[in-house]
Amino acid sequence: MSDTHKFLSKREIELEELEEAKYVQSLRDDIEKLQEQLNTAKKYIEHVIGTIKHDGHLGTIQTDLILHDLEKALAAIGGDDDNY
Repeated sequence: MSDTHKFLSKREIELEELEEAKYVQSLRDDIEKLQEQLNTAKKYIEHVIGTIKHDGHLGTIQTDLILHDLEKALAAIGGDDDNY
């Protein structure tokens, strides 16, 4: 009886460790996804900054291009760009 109790306790511990490992992996996956979204947003925002610095102003043509890039950046970080 004592051996069965130890076996169950060990099994319960193994299951707990497995659940913890799954949770940690889930967090790592979430972090990786968020990092990819931020990198994409950074790319588009840097493009906007470059356009502004190159042209020195926001004329109508540049504004249309920049608006598109900003919407992409917002979408990349999970924003709701339908409201803008």
